[in-house]
Amino acid sequence: MSQHIEIPAFLLEMSQQMHQQDNRITAEPIWQVRCKRYLVTQEGYNDHHWEIFYGEDGDYSTLYRSDDGDKSNLAEWLLEHDAEWCKTWLFENDKIESYHDEIESFADVFTQAFIEGFDVDSDHYDLPSNLTKLHFQEIEEVIKSCLTEADANWFLRRKQHDYPHLYTYVASMYLCPQMIELRNWILSLTKAEVAA
Repeated sequence: MSQHIEIPAFLLEMSQQMHQQDNRITAEPIWQVRCKRYLVTQEGYNDHHWEIFYGEDGDYSTLYRSDDGDKSNLAEWLLEHDAEWCKTWLFENDKIESYHDEIESFADVFTQAFIEGFDVDSDHYDLPSNLTKLHFQEIEEVIKSCLTEADANWFLRRKQHDYPHLYTYVASMYLCPQMIELRNWILSLTKAEVAA
């Protein structure tokens, strides 16, 4: 007694998608949706960039990133939270005279002088003690794995707003015999179209 089982339409659609997709020259492909994340690391140990940040009572703010180089957030934070440090830095570095004739407000004088004259890379030790420098390494986090590019792209469209920039990457299911068997079975459900 043999039973006839009808193959669901979604499996036939998957099979067609697998035949038509560009596997990026990868044997036994599986589509991964990934994003880049950053983990704290030691200086010189696979570090991607470093940051100056303020953190107190669960309130953390990144004020400067070495891979960006924009000092304006750091200057703004210093003006708001440590005006004495700003005054001291201006006078100790003889910056007040060169900018005071052109600019009238203290905040503008400090901001321009700080952005043009403070070398965060070498002088970060001079910043107030409640600011911290941390080094970060970049990692790629796999968010989801899919059997088809179409499924991976659907997830990207649907969930991009919940993650840092998402992208697809094709990995190989090498040495995953059950997944390879499953993929091959799904592929066998339809024929590949041959270009004429």
